[in-house]
Amino acid sequence: LTHYILIIIFLYSHQVPTFGSGAVQPFKDSAFYVRSNCPFTLTHFTHNRVECDITTRRGNSGLLVQVEIIINKVRTVLQNGSILVEDKSVSFPYDPTYQHIFQYGIYTKLRSTLLPLSVTWHSVAGGIDTLKVELEQELSTDMTGLCGKYNVTGVCEQFFSYTLGCLQSSWFHYFQLCHKNIYGYENSKHIGCAFFKEIALHCGKSSNVWEKWRSVTQCAQPTCPGALLYEEEGAAFVPTCSNPNPHFSSPDITSSCVCPEGEHCQIFPRV
Repeated sequence: LTHYILIIIFLYSHQVPTFGSGAVQPFKDSAFYVRSNCPFTLTHFTHNRVECDITTRRGNSGLLVQVEIIINKVRTVLQNGSILVEDKSVSFPYDPTYQHIFQYGIYTKLRSTLLPLSVTWHSVAGGIDTLKVELEQELSTDMTGLCGKYNVTGVCEQFFSYTLGCLQSSWFHYFQLCHKNIYGYENSKHIGCAFFKEIALHCGKSSNVWEKWRSVTQCAQPTCPGALLYEEEGAAFVPTCSNPNPHFSSPDITSSCVCPEGEHCQIFPRV
């Protein structure tokens, strides 16, 4: 992996551009910047039983050196200034039944006839400096990848933008660890949320990430029984009617379900 830098912008669009050396604007979230020469899933979704998967990879120059577009199992690859459809070089206008590829101003555009989707790119010497994925309508399906609602890279970028002050020189180490931890488990909130929680606890209540991490990562708080309330750092032993002042010391502070302030709770055993 190469060095990562993060920039956050607030925008909304049915178009997802990735441009320059790593700026990405998701459909429904803050824009971010990620520099890496690893392959990334830009978007993955299924609509009307048609699957779409778009992956990208940047070279050391920062330009995109490979884009793979798979729609309905038809694979289109943009690489070295060429367009390959099912491993065969094509020129535009390319006009088969299910997708059209044509000149679009200074850009080249691929438009699917199976999905309300088009992909537009601008080729320069050495690669592609701009790539745009556009939806003609909002999809009800869940979307993953850099464009999606919860994605392996975007959520790491946003979370770690609040941890620079507390992690300091170890920031990049944990940032890389975030990607490694979630990779392959993108659909499991438990995997990602356990990681983010430990970092937030490490940074502590005085850090910038403390109040923001759950909303940024969409990690829900654990549920508590009865009238108990969840606290990230609370008493391990809850006051009860029979034991209103349980003894505890600083090591007994942990994530806990506690009574509302000033109240004692009757604790019932879990069955």
